Amino acid sequence: MKNSMIYESETRVTSTTGLMFMAAELMREQYDSKAHSETKVELKDKKLLSVEEAAELFGIGRGKIRELSDSEDCKFVIWIGAHRKIKRDAFEQFVMQQYSL
Repeated sequence: MKNSMIYESETRVTSTTGLMFMAAELMREQYDSKAHSETKVELKDKKLLSVEEAAELFGIGRGKIRELSDSEDCKFVIWIGAHRKIKRDAFEQFVMQQYSL
């Protein structure tokens, strides 16, 4: 195996170490591309939104969303530790029932 040659993008690899390095890089690239493609969820498909995502989706300022979701009886917020998530469907219903915010 020490004398094997592999041509990849016009690069000659003649050592076992070089071949192993090339294989590791290829595996890393494949893993990274799978990880990014499988875990990306589009905003339109999310049920729980961050304050920033809710602001972008509904066209309401982040501060206003935080102000509305600060009360303890707020029906459209869920706290995950110290992180505030907005329940998309409940927030949409809330917004549609309001005259002004």
